[in-house]
Amino acid sequence: MTTFAQICTRAAKSIRYLGRNETMTAQDANDALISFNAMLDSWSNETLLSYVVLERSFTLVINQGQYTIGTTGSPNINATRPLDITQAYVQDSGGNNFLLNIKPRDWWNQIGNRGATITSQIPTDLFYDPQYPLGVINIFPLPLIAYTVFYDSTQDQVDGTNLGDTISMPPGYERAYETNLAIELIASGFPAMLDDKAMATLAENARQSKANIKRTNMKEVIANYDAYITSKSYASYNIYRDSSN
Repeated sequence: MTTFAQICTRAAKSIRYLGRNETMTAQDANDALISFNAMLDSWSNETLLSYVVLERSFTLVINQGQYTIGTTGSPNINATRPLDITQAYVQDSGGNNFLLNIKPRDWWNQIGNRGATITSQIPTDLFYDPQYPLGVINIFPLPLIAYTVFYDSTQDQVDGTNLGDTISMPPGYERAYETNLAIELIASGFPAMLDDKAMATLAENARQSKANIKRTNMKEVIANYDAYITSKSYASYNIYRDSSN
């Protein structure tokens, strides 16, 4: 297993701040870890750098449409605050799943009455408000039965608390961490002993390794459309018959 200290050390050697057989001082190692965590925190906002979509769940509360989520204070859902919710569904007691429509804020704001007068056994819509430190999951209509909601969100990058912590990652991430952290170290004040050609090579390796991860994590998106847009959603134009069938 690779540790945060090993990646920090190799990044420092990549910019020749350290010699081949040198080790980092405690202060340098701590500064490098801070830069590493800042980079990982930034990468959490890049969806294609997340290698897994996590499915989590919570139980609905009858006549409650708003649920705070996070790990600080007293949230309704004690779980990592998601940056975004990509998909969700309600599961009834028989194991049947009912997809929730993920709605944007402007749609949510158009609902005139979100109070207890509009209820349903199975809610149909979800609006996620990514407030901080607690996000807010809004459900509509208000549930009449305490079914379970399952929701998908991308995995945040994992920060390192200590230099000795191990970091688990899929293929390709270690090189991306090392080369991109090397660039971060330069930006944070570590002097780089590189000529222009070596610096350009390092920057290209950092860009390429990051792009490789994004290509691997890119998923096929199936296009869909509202059936009401066309009178015959199943019809397509046939050039041989000159008709839509």
